[in-house]
Amino acid sequence: MSEPVRFRGAGGVRLDGRVFGSGDVGVVLGHMRPGDQFQWLGFAALLADRGYLVLTYDRRGVCPGGGLGCSGGQASDSGWEDLAYAVDLLRERGASRVVVGGASLGAMESMYALSQGLDADGLIWLSGGDLYAGVPLTEQVRAVHVPKLLATGEFDSDAVALRPEVVLLDTGEHGTDILEFGDPAVADEFRRSVLDLLAGI
Repeated sequence: MSEPVRFRGAGGVRLDGRVFGSGDVGVVLGHMRPGDQFQWLGFAALLADRGYLVLTYDRRGVCPGGGLGCSGGQASDSGWEDLAYAVDLLRERGASRVVVGGASLGAMESMYALSQGLDADGLIWLSGGDLYAGVPLTEQVRAVHVPKLLATGEFDSDAVALRPEVVLLDTGEHGTDILEFGDPAVADEFRRSVLDLLAGI
């Protein structure tokens, strides 16, 4: 259901990813650290099946190899700058609206990029932390005016529960581990919440 893609990020760094599906609404999914795009493949396939165009990719310096690709550059805390190029890729493939998001570090990068003016149409934020690039999450949320879903495990000590904005899921799992290892009912709640968000984009 997917094809490998290669695109250039900030500074010309080569990034490898996979594109799933097709549709007017695109979704960019950023992975956790440590990890790679594999964390999102199952969910990306589900979204593609529901009529969305989805991009997963390995952040710079991440090289799982094989069908999962190998991104160039060095691991960096400025990965948010690559999101504009990921959004452009999906627009070139026919998406008129693009939602950015991710889990843990991927969530934090997406929120921060939007707060800095990234031209995107929505946000999926799962299990992010309270601080990115020295800017507190509360300030970032105030600066982001697109539709957004913020969710985290209620018992996840590695993520922030910013009330009332964050949907608290009944789990202690972190990020995409909620989808892989958590209670199936909780994973389904998150999936439904994402689909509800995308339906309104």
